[in-house]
Amino acid sequence: MARSSTHIQEKIILTLNLFILDLVSLLKIVDLVAKECDSGDTCLKLQDKQHGFVGITIYIFGLFPHTNTEKDRTATERYRDFTVGWIMEPLLHGDYPISMRETAGARIPSFTNRESEQVKGSCDFIGLIHYTNANITDNSEALKNNLRDYTADIAAKLISGLNPFSNEEYPVAPWGLQEELNKFKLRYGNLPIFIYENGQRTPSNASLQDESRVKYLHGYIGATLDALRNGSNIRGYFAWSFLDLFELLDGYKVSYGLYYVDRNDPELKRYPKLSAKWFNWFLRGRRSTSIVGAMKLVKDPSHISI
Repeated sequence: MARSSTHIQEKIILTLNLFILDLVSLLKIVDLVAKECDSGDTCLKLQDKQHGFVGITIYIFGLFPHTNTEKDRTATERYRDFTVGWIMEPLLHGDYPISMRETAGARIPSFTNRESEQVKGSCDFIGLIHYTNANITDNSEALKNNLRDYTADIAAKLISGLNPFSNEEYPVAPWGLQEELNKFKLRYGNLPIFIYENGQRTPSNASLQDESRVKYLHGYIGATLDALRNGSNIRGYFAWSFLDLFELLDGYKVSYGLYYVDRNDPELKRYPKLSAKWFNWFLRGRRSTSIVGAMKLVKDPSHISI
């Protein structure tokens, strides 16, 4: 059964706090470069010599209204503004989304003219982290409170059947990623995009025959390719992750790796999973049906429920 989880909200707040630090860091980098460059020509010469690029990474869900009502559709767009637009709008326009300013009012900081010009256009590429989809429902009642925090200002609830701190596998629902890539193309200037993290979560002691990870990667790489063919400026895709490792939120309880690491072995011996073999075949352009049976993903045409 789907449920609204405060754990999910806490995870998002943690992630967004990291993004705020990233945005501040980006401003600092731009400021340092500006101090080192006595003119735009000098900066271009440095970039030609060093081949450097500056980017920022954003955690995204595939967002869909919980019901096909105007309230839930509006809440979904508001949620996207507060989680994605909060980062992207300053980079493109030098200010936060209008919906955030209208809701938070004087509580949200204002960019000075200099800061606005500094941050605007300062990003060469966008990195995206995506694992799963979520439904959004309206929570406008929260706006009646005079004392509000970030989550209350959103006036929307994220509904998911997954506990972010469990080892439950993610549903194979790649249309969510494809929809979000299309929105980045239409709303945010179609900047170069790298999919920096995308992968399937399994228990750390799961079988090496990780067919669910193969199906997940097959579907999401396909969705990325479809978005590319539809005009998204996608420059790269990185599966998470090469090895089983210590995860930020789940420690060693879960596994994302293509290779299993035996932590009981003093030498931490590594074993390839089925997904490692499939990924190898995929990169070599070979068909994968001899490893896993033909996989066909059915898209939900309603785009309402995950």
